[in-house]
Amino acid sequence: MAHARISANLPPDIDPTKAPIAFGRRAFPKLNEELHSPELLTQQRALMALCDLVHDPENVYQAIGVGFLDNLKILLLHHDSTVRQKTTEILYIMAMHNVGSSRKF
Repeated sequence: MAHARISANLPPDIDPTKAPIAFGRRAFPKLNEELHSPELLTQQRALMALCDLVHDPENVYQAIGVGFLDNLKILLLHHDSTVRQKTTEILYIMAMHNVGSSRKF
């Protein structure tokens, strides 16, 4: 008879710093909500996911439409250095795209 063994370790292909992202039009509003979370880890995961997404100009356009710029400005003053660093990186990437550079930060 076989016995089930459950490991306490995560599978090797799962990155705990990545947030699960919603699909389609719901992805950016969901990430925007997670940026307002009181939990630091949730905010950091949302920023990591957003940082991966804004490399695509179409995603930059959607992020600006959702209203990320105002929220990212607020996060520049966050007490956690990782949040400030990822926020700066996201704003930099967005500003380098033609869509983002035409907006006033």
